[in-house]
Amino acid sequence: MMKRIVDLLVATTLLVVLLPVAVIIAIVVKLGSSGPAIHASRRVGKGGRIFAHYRFRTMAGQPPEATRFGRAIGNLSLDEIPGLWNVIRGDLSLIGPRAAKPEEVVPADTDWQKVLSVRPGLSGLGVITFLNIYNQTPVGERIKPEVYYIEHRSASLDIRLMAKTLFLLVKLGHLKGRV
Repeated sequence: MMKRIVDLLVATTLLVVLLPVAVIIAIVVKLGSSGPAIHASRRVGKGGRIFAHYRFRTMAGQPPEATRFGRAIGNLSLDEIPGLWNVIRGDLSLIGPRAAKPEEVVPADTDWQKVLSVRPGLSGLGVITFLNIYNQTPVGERIKPEVYYIEHRSASLDIRLMAKTLFLLVKLGHLKGRV
């Protein structure tokens, strides 16, 4: 319950503070390419529930190609700002296992059962562990730190992961590989 309260307070505060930046990003994304400024991708949350994970759209064209501005906001992890709305809605937590795509999930697997027993996060041990190679890492490998997080989760671990997330954002300017 305390984790949810912290998620709500921090996500609401960040969303209010970042609202001017989000509006500018939305306008530039919309003006720079066709389609909506915010993309909703299907992700699997707690209990196996499918939800729409919101992010600024960084790709355009057919097949999708990174736009110049989209590449910049993706590289700075600014495309994740709309995900704060997912935290407020209760789809995500600030810290937790990364929300998986439905086709990645194997519900019968005991590791996946553990992962699906908690609310996924915007950041977490898996994202920090694999950082620049997260999307290139096989799902079977990516799930290992997520299971470790679930088996050892605590307020102090969440605080350490949040501090590491903020440190990496400041140091690297992003939390994922370059777009």
